[in-house]
Formats: sequence, C-alpha cells, structure tokens
Amino acid sequence: PAGVSRQEMKRLCDVHLEVMKDKLGVKAKKIKLPASHPISILKDEHKIIKRNLKKLKRTLEKLRTVDSFDKAKRFINTLKELSHFFLETEKHHQREEEAIFPRLEAHGIVEPPQIFKEDHVEFKAKKRLLNEIAMSQKKDFQEFMAEVAPIIEFLTENLENHIYKEDNILYPMAYETLEKDEWLDVRKKFDAIGYCCFAPADLPR
Repeated sequence: PAGVSRQEMKRLCDVHLEVMKDKLGVKAKKIKLPASHPISILKDEHKIIKRNLKKLKRTLEKLRTVDSFDKAKRFINTLKELSHFFLETEKHHQREEEAIFPRLEAHGIVEPPQIFKEDHVEFKAKKRLLNEIAMSQKKDFQEFMAEVAPIIEFLTENLENHIYKEDNILYPMAYETLEKDEWLDVRKKFDAIGYCCFAPADLPR
C-alpha cells in the first residue's frame, strides 16, 4: 500500500508470516520428501548452518573470556573457518533466489520472496564483513572485539529466525504451489548452481 515504508511492510509481513506459520507449520511437519528433493536439500543444509551458528555463538563467548590476540589465537582460527563457511552458504541463497523464487512469483506469490531476498542481501553484507574482520590483522584486540561482536550477534539471532521462517513457511508454501514437474527443473537448476554444505542425493533414475 502507498505510504507504507518498506520497514513497516516487512513488519506486517512478519506478522502475516507468523499467522501463516501455524497453518503451514503443521503441514511442514507432514511433508515427507525424498532426500533428493530440493526442499530436503535446503532443509538439510539448514541443519548444518544452524550447527555452525551455534559454534559461532560459542566462539564469541570464548573470545569474550580473553583480553589479547595471543590468548585468542585458537578462537580466531575457528572464527576464520566459520566465516569462510558462511561465505560458502551464499550458494544456498542463490539457489532459492534463482530456482524457487521466480516460480513462486510466476504463481502470483510475490511478497514473501521479496522479503526473503532482502534478508539475503543483509546477511551477505554481514557475512562478508565478518570474513574481512576475521582475516584482518588488527593491532588492537578491544577494537577487534567491538567490531566483530555485533556482527556475530546479528547473524546468530537473525539467521536462526530466517531459517525457521523458511522451514515452516516458505518451503511448505513452495511445496503447495509448484507443480510436480517444476521441481525437476528446480533440481536441475540447483545442480547447475552447485552446493555449499554437502553433495546431495542424486535424483532417482
């Protein structure tokens, strides 16, 4: 609607998504799909991403217990590995955006993909920043912590929430909306883009 800011629109959509969650969330639990299905692949990747988000949170907690780069060496190495992992997960978002979102939009579902896409843009910027800071040779530990902590907090909180909404709202919605033969094309597009966390099961011949 005119005069409604993007932020407000997003908030309204969050409320709307919450309402839909109850309806779709029940269906989400009932969807039993083969491991080779695009939705199964995305959800399995989510499990790995969530495990690494927990690791990221723990790493920040450990960094907060030390006061110098010398003492933090091990934790910073973990942070470097994790920041690299999160950059790799961009392929996960890319597959959603290029293989699923256009099909949802073609079926008339336009607003949810737009909102998830905006989230992706924000996450991508934060992940890049996290990687830059983790790899930088900062001289001052306090300064390093002041920069890295808010980014980790942002990612661990918001990405977890985003995953929850995708698992319980976006994916059931996509499953209900797309035709069976469309999923074959989605999977082909997935394979062409490539994967981030593991090699998924092949399509049954």
